[in-house]
Amino acid sequence: MRRLTLVLILLIESAPAVVHASTLTLYSSQQIYQYGDNILIVANVTNIGAEPVKMYIEHSMRDLQGRVSTAYLLSVVDLGADETRTVELYDLKVDDWFYSGQYVVTASVIINKVRVSTAEIWFTVEGAPEDMEAKLIMSSDPDYQRISHVFIRGEKIYISLTGAPQGAVLEVKLRLPDNSTQPLTLPASLTAKQVGEYVVAVNASATGYRDIILREGFSVLGESPESLADRKEGSSLSLALEKTEYTVGDEVMVSGEIAPPHSGASVVLSYSLAGSVEATRTATTDDDGRYQDTYEPSKEGAWSVEATWAGDSNHLGAESQSQGFNVEAPPMNWLPIAMGAVVVLIGIVLFLRRKKWKPQPPFISSSRNWAASMVS
Repeated sequence: MRRLTLVLILLIESAPAVVHASTLTLYSSQQIYQYGDNILIVANVTNIGAEPVKMYIEHSMRDLQGRVSTAYLLSVVDLGADETRTVELYDLKVDDWFYSGQYVVTASVIINKVRVSTAEIWFTVEGAPEDMEAKLIMSSDPDYQRISHVFIRGEKIYISLTGAPQGAVLEVKLRLPDNSTQPLTLPASLTAKQVGEYVVAVNASATGYRDIILREGFSVLGESPESLADRKEGSSLSLALEKTEYTVGDEVMVSGEIAPPHSGASVVLSYSLAGSVEATRTATTDDDGRYQDTYEPSKEGAWSVEATWAGDSNHLGAESQSQGFNVEAPPMNWLPIAMGAVVVLIGIVLFLRRKKWKPQPPFISSSRNWAASMVS
């Protein structure tokens, strides 16, 4: 016991300049922000040491769903002995960048490359617009029982939009293989006369939702695949993931190639969560037939991605094997708990040494004199 006490005493005598070099407190101008309000987050920092010090305040903001997060930012503060300063960390308007829900701001004080203080503050955002879960679907039959992206010239094509809220305003254009465009009213039915690649583009807006832009392509062949199959060569389509484990907010990078190589070919990538398609994206191959795409999943769970290519006049289309990956929620921040344990341990040792603790005088906040500087 005496040996343990001696080790702790030596630790305390060497550590107070680091552990007790500063205090950090966060303040929010409101606990609940409505859409259009200004979010104001400030930090009060105090140098309780006997020497001037340069402090770096590292801070970030995120929501609990992992949909919104800021990069880790740094504010630098020069404080004299026993000096207190109020530093503005965030002055943001609740706009379309935000979602409704709970947010947390985390800040740490770093001195001489050592993290000495950490604090968190929580607030809620209400009334922010939500994502519009709208999707374009295409079929050769009016009841959309068979979804397709490949049609035959002269065949009837039915195009519709699902998931858009009632009253949504739509601006729809159809780009033809000759690069001409024409307006479209959804749901639409048309007979394709040109052979090649078509693209449907939709701009959708609705009250209470974020505006979205959807693009979906389809191919029109001159003959049916059955009649062309005997004259077409086969092809293959590969797909690979950079890694298989991600955290919400990470970018998933996929890549692959068409063999034989095809330049400028459209590869359709379908990202699915628990078997349900969450996003469909299109990548274009380079001169060597390679393609690449990045996607940021907004939800945790077991995901998969697969790629398809419709083929061309000389080659049959191909599908890749489905590749799975896992997305986890952001990890819990254990730093505040660890720092709290260190403070409790130090208090016990000081008590055992029968030293009197001299409390610091209560902090009196200055008037709204905000100052902040950012260090990249």
